[in-house]
Formats: sequence, C-alpha cells, structure tokens
Amino acid sequence: MCLWKQEYFRRHLERLGKMSFFLTWIKAIFITVLAFPHYSETSLYPSPEDRKMPNCDVYIHQLHFCTREMDPICATNGQTYSNTCVFCSEQFESGGAFKFGYYGRC
Repeated sequence: MCLWKQEYFRRHLERLGKMSFFLTWIKAIFITVLAFPHYSETSLYPSPEDRKMPNCDVYIHQLHFCTREMDPICATNGQTYSNTCVFCSEQFESGGAFKFGYYGRC
C-alpha cells in the first residue's frame, strides 16, 4: 500500500477515536442532566420536621374520597394513616378522639 494511503487511514482512525471519546462524554452529560431532576426532587420536599400540621377543614366535604398517594401520618392513637385525607376522614368520624402526631409511620 502507498505511504500516503497509510497516513490517510491512520489520521482517519485517529479522528474516529477522538470522536467516539467525545460522544461518550456527551452521552454521560446528557444522562446526568436527565437523571438529576428525578433524584433531586426529594431534596426539594420539606423534611417531616419542617412541615405544618394538616388542615383538616379542606377535607370536611369529601370524607373518605381520598387519593391513594402515600404520605404517612402517625396519629396520637398509634395508628398510621396513608395520607392527610385518610387521617382527617378518620379523625372527623371519631369525633376528634385522636390528634396529629407527626409525619411518617408510627
């Protein structure tokens, strides 16, 4: 093979190597940028200590018509309720026999 052809192929392969390295970095940065908001969302949510007592007046007209989201509440009766709506519904039904304890499982 001619010397100039060998030089051409050597340069071409060298360029491809640099390009694949560049593309690998671009993919890594792209994946990081996409994944960051997903995993950082929990850090934006206030900690249980910073959250206020639930406002049960919001649920007075929709007792037991609650979503299935999990945001557990521990009541003073030692029972864990799956979310604020369920807690408030049970509290109204019991006539206020128990109060809000803290956010989280008992």
